[in-house]
Amino acid sequence: MSIGIRLSVVAAAFMLTACAETGTALQSLNNGLAQVNQAMAPSGGNTPSFFGPSLSVEQQGQMRDAISASLSSRDAGLRGMVGSAQPVLVAVMSKSACYHEWNASRVLSMYTSAQLGNGYIPAPFTSMRYAPKNRCLSILRTDSWTQKSLNAFTFRAVYYSPESGESQGLTYEFIKSDGSWLLNAVL
Repeated sequence: MSIGIRLSVVAAAFMLTACAETGTALQSLNNGLAQVNQAMAPSGGNTPSFFGPSLSVEQQGQMRDAISASLSSRDAGLRGMVGSAQPVLVAVMSKSACYHEWNASRVLSMYTSAQLGNGYIPAPFTSMRYAPKNRCLSILRTDSWTQKSLNAFTFRAVYYSPESGESQGLTYEFIKSDGSWLLNAVL
């Protein structure tokens, strides 16, 4: 066998070894990215689990049931308003149920009117000393629905921690401004 052929065989062997190592490195990179993707993937409440807890599917159902049950006896006008505001209303309540700091404006300011702005927005966890911070609160019920005007309504949401038994009620006011429903007050 000539030296040229031997060198070709040796070079081919080195390239195959390098390809195998590159393949292993790429597979390792792919596995690492898959783990990052899984950590960032939405869980239940369409919030990446990397960013903290989110409402479970069961809690989302309880929230929607709480809204519809307390509205069934109300007039059609209020039911229509709440129906059109429901995407924003559900987003506000979901974020409030899972946010563990004292001022919820950090997660709710995107839904607020100019009146509320970026000021203090109370969070239901504020007064709950024993509720676990790694879980979201459940929405026990909604009540006290009031139509303030043709473009505004208020209601109270009661948040509940099944683990600690603590509860906290917050009254929300929503207003339709420039064609969009916005959070106008939290009491």
